[in-house]
Amino acid sequence: MAEYRISGIWKDDNSVITHYAVHLRTRNANGKGNLIAHAVKMTKAAAVTLLQNQQNSAKTYLWNYTTASWFAGGDTHVVNGNPPFLRTTHDATVKDNLLHLIDYGYVY
Repeated sequence: MAEYRISGIWKDDNSVITHYAVHLRTRNANGKGNLIAHAVKMTKAAAVTLLQNQQNSAKTYLWNYTTASWFAGGDTHVVNGNPPFLRTTHDATVKDNLLHLIDYGYVY
């Protein structure tokens, strides 16, 4: 099973998400903690395919300005629309929704 974190998005001119910043989360060498890899810019379709594999899971990855560190947010899963897309769990929490992540289109 692979675990991932999604820290940001890229949107098109219509504010539709086109890409995700996806990080692989792995155990560190001594097995007592985790490492988060640098982000990979992944198309929406590739991210959907990644998470359609039941062995994989993802959470949003949020920046805490108070502690100057990243932390895991909401679970992210595939909705089987036409076409399929990613969504966080409906829990009335706005801060960890995919559209509220960093829009890397402004910086990268």
